[in-house]
Amino acid sequence: MHLKKTSTVLGLAVGSALALSAMPAEAATFGNNGIQFDMDTTVTFDFTGSNGKFGSMFGVVLESDPNNIIPPVLFAENPAFDPGPIGDFQGTCGIVVPDPCTANFTFMAGESYSLALKSPNGTVYSTDSLNPVDPANPATPQTRQFVFFQDETTLPPLVNESGEGSVDPFDKFAILIEDKGGSRDFNDFRLTAMADSPESIPEPATLAGLGLVAGSLTLIRRRQTNKKS
Repeated sequence: MHLKKTSTVLGLAVGSALALSAMPAEAATFGNNGIQFDMDTTVTFDFTGSNGKFGSMFGVVLESDPNNIIPPVLFAENPAFDPGPIGDFQGTCGIVVPDPCTANFTFMAGESYSLALKSPNGTVYSTDSLNPVDPANPATPQTRQFVFFQDETTLPPLVNESGEGSVDPFDKFAILIEDKGGSRDFNDFRLTAMADSPESIPEPATLAGLGLVAGSLTLIRRRQTNKKS
């Protein structure tokens, strides 16, 4: 009878621990409707290239203050494009952006953010609602200037706003940006990005479940010891 009870307790404890460990460690929104995390999260951005005549600056803004890129600017092209007879104003890592062309930004829990690309043509945002209405189509919603792809190998040119409205930031993804040049080929600034995985640190709920398992095992050993004595 006692063995049956202790086995039941252990089974419940193990089941609870496994269920808790299977729970999502962090919720996040990352895409054209905004960027938000429920825990402080660092995202690594890698510049992969550009095709634009004017030097651009890439960074992060608060949705409540979209005119100001939060310091530091993550990438700033200088010069605007590679020297020499290269078509479409190509910009490459190590020339327009210093090596290693990698930058990190920590998004604070609960804040609403957007990515921003600022150039002499103006500023465009990853959050669609922050972009101005297309003057050629004033009856349409704000234009989409950033597109996201979960497959980080996706390359432009694209067909207008093809892409995914949101991505899983904990799985590497591509960001393709169209400035206000009007070509709509989404090759003006290109990056890949990925957030640090929250799974590297056990959640408190998971630790509590594992503690319950350890306590149950200790209880079983004590009962077996008392029974023998």
